[in-house]
Amino acid sequence: MSIHLGELEDRRRRAATNQSLFRDVNERIEEIASGSFASFVCECMNARCDERVDVTVERYEKIRAHPTWFFVLPGHEVLEVEAIVERADRYFIVEKLGAGETVAEKFDPRSRH
Repeated sequence: MSIHLGELEDRRRRAATNQSLFRDVNERIEEIASGSFASFVCECMNARCDERVDVTVERYEKIRAHPTWFFVLPGHEVLEVEAIVERADRYFIVEKLGAGETVAEKFDPRSRH
């Protein structure tokens, strides 16, 4: 079964929108974090995912420096909408592709005016 380019781009947009919502939640978690570690929500495209990823605040900041990067638990990545940038022991860093890249940049809370 092949997916048409238009359908793929729609899926990439939806995925990036969902993941941007999780990123917003994690921005709030970082604001109230005390200490060098925090338990962030997985930023995968599954809107029902409620799993957590323990990341240092310093590492979180490095990921957030890239508006198109998100962190997901291993197995939560979807390679038709994102590429794996880095594999850590407890999480992967993924980068949005195609239309998802534009959506991720648009909804990046650190880039909004």
